[in-house]
Amino acid sequence: MPSSLSLRIASFPPVLVAIVLMIASMAWFSLMNIFIRYVSFEMHTTQIVFLRNLFSLIILLPWVLRHGGEILQTERLQSHFWRGTVGVIGMQLWFYSVATLPLNEATALSFTAPIFTTIFAVVFLKEKAGWHRWGAVMIGFAGAMVIIRPNTETLDPTMFIVLIATSFWAIAGMLVKSLTRTEPANRIVFYMAFIMMLWSLPAAIYHWQTPDMATLALTFGVAVASTGAHICLVQSYARAEIVVLMPFDFFRLVFTALFAYIAFGELADGWTWAGAAIIVSSAAYIAHREARKKKHVTQPLTD
Repeated sequence: MPSSLSLRIASFPPVLVAIVLMIASMAWFSLMNIFIRYVSFEMHTTQIVFLRNLFSLIILLPWVLRHGGEILQTERLQSHFWRGTVGVIGMQLWFYSVATLPLNEATALSFTAPIFTTIFAVVFLKEKAGWHRWGAVMIGFAGAMVIIRPNTETLDPTMFIVLIATSFWAIAGMLVKSLTRTEPANRIVFYMAFIMMLWSLPAAIYHWQTPDMATLALTFGVAVASTGAHICLVQSYARAEIVVLMPFDFFRLVFTALFAYIAFGELADGWTWAGAAIIVSSAAYIAHREARKKKHVTQPLTD
């Protein structure tokens, strides 16, 4: 029987609930990055990835036991496999970036995800794109270059690793959106953690260092924050279109700037904020064009 809280949530417009869940997901992701940075002082990032996924499975175990093994039955195991495979590559690259770069710069660069989504939709899904969309993509990458500032003493090659990680996120996001059509949020997150744990095990064994209790506790914090973030994100995707939700991704930089300052005294410089503003504006424009296209299906836009 539905709880009173579930009934109250159901009374709100789905898009509003999706936006709130999206913002909550961004807060969880930002907190996750803080934990990753702390743990990376003591542990190799490949080991953090493995333990993060192991702990996520432990967190989800009571849900599996309560509902029984049949809750994990799925006809889309192949989609879960590819989502986990793509996800673990992006996670490995991202965890390394978080451990190496200033958090605000890494987060700002990660806003290029909608831009990569547009590119992949054109290349792999054969969607049509005109000068409006390609112009927005180019402006978004210009924003990334504002943050990276190539040919200056500030250039860090790890910044390009963030862009690669973000491109894998874009693919994972499309796979998750597809999975939400038939799969509940917890099942998607469970298979994601299970598959990523298997993929990350060999590298974790190679770099293994037995952690102390404090480090284990912080790593468990990574898993709690990451699991909460993905559950909120998947439930958000299930209630609204990605193009509607993408502009709220900007809250990640707001939360990261706050948490990074509290934890490490780290401040984002003007270039980072300026570049992030350009990238988010580009992503918001892409989202706006997509929303208009869906609204006027009978009158396609020549964007």
